[in-house]
Amino acid sequence: MSLKLPGPMSGATDNNRGPTGGTGRLQVRTMISPVLLLAVCLLSALNSAADELSIGRMQVAIWPEYDDQTVLAIYEGRFEDVSRFPIKTSFPVPKGSIINDACSLSHEGQHFCQLYTINETPDFDEVQVYLPYPNFYLSFHYAAFDIANEKREFSHRIRSNHLVQRLDVDIQQPLRSEAFNLSPNDGELKVFNNENHYFFGYDDIEQGDSKTFDISYVKHDNKPSVDIKYSRMTGPKVFSSPYETQRNIRMIMYVAFGTGIVGLFSLVLWLLRGRLKKSAAGVAADNASYTSVQHDEVRDL
Repeated sequence: MSLKLPGPMSGATDNNRGPTGGTGRLQVRTMISPVLLLAVCLLSALNSAADELSIGRMQVAIWPEYDDQTVLAIYEGRFEDVSRFPIKTSFPVPKGSIINDACSLSHEGQHFCQLYTINETPDFDEVQVYLPYPNFYLSFHYAAFDIANEKREFSHRIRSNHLVQRLDVDIQQPLRSEAFNLSPNDGELKVFNNENHYFFGYDDIEQGDSKTFDISYVKHDNKPSVDIKYSRMTGPKVFSSPYETQRNIRMIMYVAFGTGIVGLFSLVLWLLRGRLKKSAAGVAADNASYTSVQHDEVRDL
């Protein structure tokens, strides 16, 4: 009795198919494909987890010529659903921005500065960063106008990759500036330490939406409003964060997941190889038996 595999007869002499009919590779692909598909789906789910998060409150500060001759911008806020952290996310910023701090605020109030990467797009840059905690703090500078021109004007567009339940914007008028104009112009004016601040508030900013502010003023000097670099963060910056431990845990999880996939892949190959060997042995036995029968028939003749 011979063991038959799907496809052409096992004893076929097609050199491209081999002694077992050439269906082994097809079976390997058929059984491995679901495994690879599952792996891709799981990895995609991990990457898209951050996209589903919403920001409860986000505060944005836009302070032109505050501590140097460029624009200082600060994004800070808190994500909802604390249980899903740590996560990887991104923040759109104007092209050419120089990042000062990309930090996460711990439950104890410490700021942990994170490593980040910049993804350049045609219209803006994206700061990609891992956040161990739901509170975030991002500050950066960017050159928005020609400092040699006394009439300075620029637009700042606030983009968000997440739904924002509440967005508060603070635009500061540079010291010693005049003819200060904003669009939109319905902000609330508040004065702190002889500095004019215009506040705007918005609810329910959808993911991918944006708010644009047009700012113009006249300034006859190139001196910033203050002579020190700004840092709103209270307490020391910690550049070696507990996220190193959390990242190591995530790495262990990824390695374990990858090891499981490799192990399952190897098991499938081993089972198929054993099956193919048995099939080949059966084919060889059948061929030998068939040859013996032919020899016996020849002798009988």
